[in-house]
Amino acid sequence: MFRLAQVTILLWAVVVLVERYDETATQPVDSATQKADLVLGDEVFSDSFERADGPLGGDESWQVVTGNWVIAGSAAQIVADPSGAFVPALAVAEVPKADRLVIQLSIDSPNDGVGVVYGYDGPGEFNRIGFNPSFAAVGVEKIRGGQAETVGRFGPVGIPDTYEVSLEFARGELQVWVGNQVVGQVPLGDGGLPTSFGLSSSAGSPAKFDDVRVYAGP
Repeated sequence: MFRLAQVTILLWAVVVLVERYDETATQPVDSATQKADLVLGDEVFSDSFERADGPLGGDESWQVVTGNWVIAGSAAQIVADPSGAFVPALAVAEVPKADRLVIQLSIDSPNDGVGVVYGYDGPGEFNRIGFNPSFAAVGVEKIRGGQAETVGRFGPVGIPDTYEVSLEFARGELQVWVGNQVVGQVPLGDGGLPTSFGLSSSAGSPAKFDDVRVYAGP
């Protein structure tokens, strides 16, 4: 009788735990639209694109490397190539040298391969972080001589159509956040912290970027 009571209590506890787990699992958690809780430092670059519609790169802030870029609706936007061709899109900006950098921005796009570039040294020499909603994954690639090598792949990561991105460069590594969730880290290598970053789409898919902020400090 005592053993039967023990088994009954154990079964009841398991049922309760499963029910609680299922209840928790089905509750929506919209963390991707929240900014990461990071110590930011001093703001050294910002662009909210609150200016007249027109081409991106008309001032000294951004250099358009490839793709069709415009400022429209207070956002930097990639416009699909009129011919329908897959034309990679990249626009870069410089940041001061620092011991620690945090880059934050908002991305509005359901397309894979949209993301951020860092350490840009030329059209075929940079590092790229791509966000891939279709695969619930984030990838980090090193581009050298135009050839891509994957150095990090993280998932599963819930990525909605609009999401916040934070990149922390410190202590010899890059830490990637989607919303308030850390998704992974990769080493920075011998190059150290970048002095440039960029907005990108590996296939030139339409995307919007907004509220770009860069912070430097301890």
